[in-house]
Amino acid sequence: MGAPRKTLGYGLTANVVILGVVSLLTDVSSEMILPILPFFLTEVLLANGLIVGFVEGLSESVVAFMKVVSGRWSDLAGKRKRFVGSGYALSAAMKLLFPFAPGWPHFLAMRAGERVGKGVRDAPRDALLTESAPADARGKAFGFHRSMDTTGAVLGPILTLLVLATLAAPLSLDAAYRLVFLLAAIPAALSVAVVLLVREPRGTPRPRRTLRVTFRGAPRGLLVFVGIASLFSFAEFSYAFLLLRVEDAGESTSVAILLYVLFNIVYAAHAFPAGILSDRIGRKPVILVGYVCFASMAALLAIAPSLPTLILGFAFYGLSLGMAEGTQRALVADLAPADMKATLLGAYHTSTGFVKLGSGLVAGFLWVATVDHSGTFWFGAIAASCAAVGLAAWKPPTTS
Repeated sequence: MGAPRKTLGYGLTANVVILGVVSLLTDVSSEMILPILPFFLTEVLLANGLIVGFVEGLSESVVAFMKVVSGRWSDLAGKRKRFVGSGYALSAAMKLLFPFAPGWPHFLAMRAGERVGKGVRDAPRDALLTESAPADARGKAFGFHRSMDTTGAVLGPILTLLVLATLAAPLSLDAAYRLVFLLAAIPAALSVAVVLLVREPRGTPRPRRTLRVTFRGAPRGLLVFVGIASLFSFAEFSYAFLLLRVEDAGESTSVAILLYVLFNIVYAAHAFPAGILSDRIGRKPVILVGYVCFASMAALLAIAPSLPTLILGFAFYGLSLGMAEGTQRALVADLAPADMKATLLGAYHTSTGFVKLGSGLVAGFLWVATVDHSGTFWFGAIAASCAAVGLAAWKPPTTS
């Protein structure tokens, strides 16, 4: 007799479903905030483009560092839930403070604290997902989690639009944005409550080892690729500047939010197929498409920020992340020796994450320094094009 046929729900254990719901609620909260965040900083807290770039660049760098540290902590403890729960709780607490920020320095501290929460929870959560699903259904478990996350990313901005059009309509701009932030704290708090339903899989503490964030012993081809990926990460300035570009074109905040929804839909629609395609034709060509799409978006918005080009630019942006983001991680895993995969993936995340601070500062400086703000986009277009040329010339050491 053949093996019994697996049902559609096979592998979607209680923990997997619970963590999916948590991710959905968290992303609803985060994505209610993100599309209005740059406008809140510039129009309410009176920050300039340089400060916006610094806030977002520092935030991404904090996440990159904390992912490495929290993953090691949870391995040493042999426990995941306490780190996952504390990470979601810290993020929720910081979001609750967002509406009360009196100035951009205070908001910077709150935003960094919220990102610390994300960095603390992400690696232990992924480990918890791995340990909560059968080995032959882990791909399904992560796919389910990603789909829940993406659903939240689409629902969040739509909820913000509804709030601005109804409850916040009679309010001043300042009060309207702060109301959205306050309401966004509700799904964040609910996500913390749902985490409590997770059951900790049986685990054992591991021997204490020195934290390694190093490329020592990595194949030369992998080192070259990480350099190329870090250059692209440097080019990939914050989404905030795309939203501010919508304002440059004379469009409303509502249009900016709708374009942000478009970006998320395109991103979600291409991330999963891009992974499948990279399994079939190799990682390099798929990543290269992502790099070219980002360079095209940046050049397009540098030359002609109008509604048609904004629509195309946001679609290119979603396609860029969908094609490149996950595929790059898969390529690093392909090329890393079996006994160094976790270490080299951590080092890759650290390298590409830390350059985000420099990226934010350069993009912000150019936003302030160029009258029409085109310098930010030319920077992204040129740096991403250099990364694309480097990747095209790079010879993979394996079939990847």
